[in-house]
Amino acid sequence: MSAAPLCCGQPARLTTGAEVYPHRPDLHDKPIWRCDACPDAYVGCHPGTTDPLGTPAGPDLRRARRKLHERMIDPLWQTADRSGAYGSLDEEGRRVVRQAARGRVYGFLADRMGLTRDETHTGLFDLDQCRAAWRALSGVAYPEIREWAQRRRAPPKRKAA
Repeated sequence: MSAAPLCCGQPARLTTGAEVYPHRPDLHDKPIWRCDACPDAYVGCHPGTTDPLGTPAGPDLRRARRKLHERMIDPLWQTADRSGAYGSLDEEGRRVVRQAARGRVYGFLADRMGLTRDETHTGLFDLDQCRAAWRALSGVAYPEIREWAQRRRAPPKRKAA
């Protein structure tokens, strides 16, 4: 079993969707980490594991994390293949571009927020970090992220002797 994620300084308890979502029979068998001390704070697990998707969150934080994904992060990488930077692509090419773009978006966000790439996971964010991420991505289009990634990859220019 995975190590319990911390919530409010104490380990969460592993339960199932039957406890968290009694009205959703389709989720009853899903493992979920729940904090008994925080009202309605829980986090799901990666498919087929008990590895938490992040830290337990109450309704407001879950909503902020979801909104950050749906409105800021996901649209950037999910439409990268249509950003005008790649020309004509077949379905496999679009998939490869979107996959690379997802990593670039998270790298860009990490850089903007002063975090490591491992720390830049919305499932680990608190409300203040969700707000900071929103500000960091406001007004940003994918071509800017692609240019950022290309600059970081480029070898440093040598000065003439």
